[in-house]
Amino acid sequence: MKIAAGAAKGLEFLHDKANPPVIYRGFKSSNILLGEGFQPKLSDFGLAKLGPTGDKSHVSARVMGTYGYCAPAYVMTGQLTVKSDVYSFGVVFLELITGRKAIDGAAPQGQQNMVTWVTPLLLSYVFFFIFFIISNIMFMLLGVLRFLLHSVSFLQPLGSNFKSLIRY
Repeated sequence: MKIAAGAAKGLEFLHDKANPPVIYRGFKSSNILLGEGFQPKLSDFGLAKLGPTGDKSHVSARVMGTYGYCAPAYVMTGQLTVKSDVYSFGVVFLELITGRKAIDGAAPQGQQNMVTWVTPLLLSYVFFFIFFIISNIMFMLLGVLRFLLHSVSFLQPLGSNFKSLIRY
């Protein structure tokens, strides 16, 4: 995670602190070099392009970059934004997490492009996780409600059947 954080800081510098902003355009795992103490450093700025200035949202550029790392919006339109680098960072982050290459011709059919393979899996896990959290919250709330109802039943007049309360 230290490598990912350091690479993100490098992109942040290029996007937010450089004037004009720089779009790296070639962000991929092989362009992250490790220095002393595994300090990540971005390399190979051959595809870098000055980013939009003023009120412009993008720069137009011939589509270049490594297949599997280029943002689909950039590939389809040729409009380059800092979000293009963010997409590439997401691919590298997935590589770090999964230990797989962005494009792996040796992988089974349907798993060769990591992004198209992993995205539906992640979304289904996110849905399951949200469902799990909501169901646990509902279960907890039902438990609290049951506890409150039992508490009220203990406050009934002396003639109540105490044994019926014990089974809960």
